Amino acid sequence: MEFNFVGKKALVTGGGSGLGRECALLFAKGGADVLIADLKPERCEAVANEVRALGRNAIAYAIDVTDYNQVEAMYKKIVEEWGTVDFVVNSAGVCLTEDLTAQSVNDIDLSIDVNIKGTIYSCREALAIMRPKKYGKIVNMSSIAAKACLGGFSVYSATKAAVLAATASLGREAALDNVTVNCICPGIIKTSMWEEILDQLAGDDQAERDKVWAEWTAGTPNGKPQDPIDIANMVAFLCTEEARYITSQNIGVDGGYTF
Repeated sequence: MEFNFVGKKALVTGGGSGLGRECALLFAKGGADVLIADLKPERCEAVANEVRALGRNAIAYAIDVTDYNQVEAMYKKIVEEWGTVDFVVNSAGVCLTEDLTAQSVNDIDLSIDVNIKGTIYSCREALAIMRPKKYGKIVNMSSIAAKACLGGFSVYSATKAAVLAATASLGREAALDNVTVNCICPGIIKTSMWEEILDQLAGDDQAERDKVWAEWTAGTPNGKPQDPIDIANMVAFLCTEEARYITSQNIGVDGGYTF
């Protein structure tokens, strides 16, 4: 598909790697300017340079999305620079896996703070801009873990299920203002997050890592992992006018892993 986003302004949290990076680049290829937000400044700048190489404007913005004041400042920055924000993708997230009784309280709090608070803080600021102007598209990232709840993923699954619920409610709040709010449940994708999951599940043993990865990908009906572009394509579609009647939905882009 080709997307026409000329003149639009996009903001992507977690934009320095993985799915967020792919979304930022696809927006830019469609003609949008993009603010790339990430915890690591070097990753922000690297993706911002990729966006600039595509002929679009970019802002590299280092941020901790668990800090509301930083999120508020980020939205002030994009409005100061570009006047508005049209598309927001909340892709910042962490996945810390462990049996609940073994998981540290710090890891529990971090999962809740990044995955739930970070998403809600960003939605709050985005909606404050979008609703008065009667236009905007928000896409949140949930996970198949919100539906396929497995041992060791209890906190992560809970946080991603919260994203489903928040999305459904916010879409209804903003519906009369021509603002859509949806979320995507990605499947098995070899991103930096999945590398971190393999670190937790298999350690440094490459044979064990390959075994665990093969077991997970075998759970997808077609037996193959996805590519980040599969998710970015759905994000971009949800930001088109053709998707104007889609809101409050959670959409599995997972090869049939969930239903």
